[in-house]
Amino acid sequence: MAEAESRRERHRERFLAAVEELPLLTPTPAGWAELAADRLPEFLADHAVCEQQAALFGLNLVAHYPGDPELVDAMTALAAEEVTHLRRVSQLLHRRGLQPSKRRSNPYVQGLHEAMERENETALKCDRLLVGALIEARSCERFTRLLAVLAERDTEVADLLFDLGPAEKRHWQTFHRLAGRDVDDGWFQLRWEQWLRRERELMTGRGTCPTVHG
Repeated sequence: MAEAESRRERHRERFLAAVEELPLLTPTPAGWAELAADRLPEFLADHAVCEQQAALFGLNLVAHYPGDPELVDAMTALAAEEVTHLRRVSQLLHRRGLQPSKRRSNPYVQGLHEAMERENETALKCDRLLVGALIEARSCERFTRLLAVLAERDTEVADLLFDLGPAEKRHWQTFHRLAGRDVDDGWFQLRWEQWLRRERELMTGRGTCPTVHG
């Protein structure tokens, strides 16, 4: 009993620490976490795809900007961590006799990509990184909200989310920091606020599907 109570307290503290610094303008609907918990195989299968895409996104940035050593170092480290997460989720799926989802379209991510600057390369680089920051921030929020529900229902998945929520927090902060290096501070703040509003628009009506960004 004492061990279970200690676990719940650690989960609660980790949840609060992860979400209190998030920049997002709107929270995930409260019912999403219950929905994802009730349809956990679908969430986990989609989660594996998201980890794969996150690793590829980091490596894609390396391919775009090989002459930026700080970015290359950060994104290769991020990609390696995402691959580790992918292995953990894939192993969990295998133990439970579940199959990961195939690669599929993600309207939330597509909606972010469609709003990126295309005419100015410096702005495009900033936007690519800010899109990464938003995706990681929303994932952090989703993982920690689900953790709060699963802490007593499924300790194996809860332990996974216990690690992933703070990792996503580090990731969005890394993307955000890298994005602001090469642009004017005032412009950067205005652009970030525009992106936060865009993300809020894209989240309107979501929370009805048990996927990571559904």
